[in-house]
Amino acid sequence: MSALDPRRVALDHAAASSTTPLEAAVVLESAGITDVVAAERFGTTDVFALGELALADPHRGLSEPAARPGPRAPHGRWWFHTRGVLYAIPALVALASLPAGDPVASGLVLAGLLAAWAAGYGVTSMAWTHLNNLDLPGAKRFLRRALLVGIVLALLASSGAVLAALVFTSTMSVDLTTVLLLTGQAAYLLAAVVLLLCGREPWLLVALVPAVVGAVIALRQPGAGPVSAFATGVPVRDLSWAASSVVLAVGLALLATRGAQRPLVRPARRDLAEAGVQVGQGLFVAVLVVFPAIDHLVDPGFDPLPLSVTLLALPLVLGMGLAESLAQRFRARCVALLAEERSTARFAVRALWLAVRAHLVFAGALAAAMAGAVLLAGSGDPRAVLLGADYLVLGTALFAATLLGLLGRGDRVLLVLAAGVTALAALLAHGGHPHLSSTTAIVWHLGVGTAMLLVLAVQVRRTVGIPVRHR
Repeated sequence: MSALDPRRVALDHAAASSTTPLEAAVVLESAGITDVVAAERFGTTDVFALGELALADPHRGLSEPAARPGPRAPHGRWWFHTRGVLYAIPALVALASLPAGDPVASGLVLAGLLAAWAAGYGVTSMAWTHLNNLDLPGAKRFLRRALLVGIVLALLASSGAVLAALVFTSTMSVDLTTVLLLTGQAAYLLAAVVLLLCGREPWLLVALVPAVVGAVIALRQPGAGPVSAFATGVPVRDLSWAASSVVLAVGLALLATRGAQRPLVRPARRDLAEAGVQVGQGLFVAVLVVFPAIDHLVDPGFDPLPLSVTLLALPLVLGMGLAESLAQRFRARCVALLAEERSTARFAVRALWLAVRAHLVFAGALAAAMAGAVLLAGSGDPRAVLLGADYLVLGTALFAATLLGLLGRGDRVLLVLAAGVTALAALLAHGGHPHLSSTTAIVWHLGVGTAMLLVLAVQVRRTVGIPVRHR
């Protein structure tokens, strides 16, 4: 059997990474080596016998020699704690669609954002499957393919969507520029995922420089205002700065995936199922965050929120970087507690306090940022305070969801998020009522966020604070 045969590679990896025949058998089965394959290819009775044979090899090496060396995990870098700045881009794209003159064009771009956001969650989940196997080259290979395939699919889907809009609607505001916007949006988000997972946050900041320069130039033009990039008649040249950032981000992402190799172990079915769950979570989170934009586009009869007020979503999006940092710190401290405590009751009490403190720190930081954003908005619209409170509650609920997912309760998180989106959909279905206003929509959104926060907080309490769950 060739040394490059995937089964041979999987056997070597199982021998190097396992300490018992049972553990080796689990690794082999996750790679697709069944009892039949073990008998036909290796001449053993089953995978357990093959695991024993692999561990008996005197040349199998020590402690994970098959895992190729690579840099530290992304959360081990100090840049990890600044990535909240990078999350602002999806929110800016969604909010920029609000003042657009044509709802069809804005709806297409917003739908593209939701799809790209969900795809980013799925790609991240699959990449972490490889990273958890200490297989950075395998993760890079998957990320490179996901980026290229995703761009091609985005181009095809956006072309079909624009063609359908021209055929089945009366709009004349969608054209090749819309296709480029949709494709560029997906390309940027996928490139950002690649760079973040490869630990190249500084590279992504470099890629943002052209877009920032273009924004500054546009604001310095006399009479220029926050006009949507998706309004009718926007020439392609006005988007050249943003396009430069997209192209640069994709190029740097491909450069970051140098050294990609065939993965050591193929993802198991449970990994694919988890990726599907993450896609659902990403879609639901995106809908919850950009709901004001969806609300406005579904029923243009609502009194629209001014752009200065809707920008209050930015502190929430920026806070997701802090949320990830606090979640990783919570995980590290819980691991340290496992080594310190011998009593499950004592461990549960201390772990619950760590969870409560993490929530308080996040809520406090988000509240301070939201208060500053409300003051800076300066629009005189009382809905700014209401929307700030709304996003504060929603942000804390999403942090609880992040912590609960870290604790292995992603299925429950998905159910809670799905219930929240369903409640918002119920409001949109009632959106044609003539007395319904954006204030009513914000109050409903706030109520949904509050209910989600309470349910998720109870789930965190039950998962962390009950001693029997740690035995």
